[in-house]
Formats: sequence, C-alpha cells, structure tokens
Amino acid sequence: MADWHNSKEWNKARAYAKTVLDPECVICGAELTGGDWTIDHIRPPSVTGDPNHDIANLQSLCRVCNGRKSDKTAVRAAWKNSRW
Repeated sequence: MADWHNSKEWNKARAYAKTVLDPECVICGAELTGGDWTIDHIRPPSVTGDPNHDIANLQSLCRVCNGRKSDKTAVRAAWKNSRW
C-alpha cells in the first residue's frame, strides 16, 4: 500500500468527501453505508504520480467496484454522474 494511504491529508480528504459526495457507487449504483462506502481517486496516484486528494478527483465507490477498478481510471457513463 502506498505511503499516502496513511497520511493525515488522505484521511482528511476522505472524511470531507463523505460529507459532500452522494452515498451511491458511481459504477454500479449501489447505495453505500458503513464499511462498504469507499472514497476513490478518479485519476489514481499510481497513474499520475501525484496523490491529488482534491474533491474534484474523488468519487464514491462500493468495496467491490473499488477492488475491481484497482489502479485504473474508470470509464464513466455521463448519465450516472454529471461531475464527469
């Protein structure tokens, strides 16, 4: 796991994201609660080389979709979320 996963900046960004993002997986549409709600980078740090924790680069995913997406950039459907 990358060092930034344990950083104060990431913990703060993730907590903030859960206050402004919808609790719905942007890939499968599942309603997210508790431990199933993960915050994911749209453009992953492993691809960009920069752990950009800006809210514009974060999205809500369920654990299953987050695991499948891994370190890839997901192909998004515009009808799902206008942020893309």
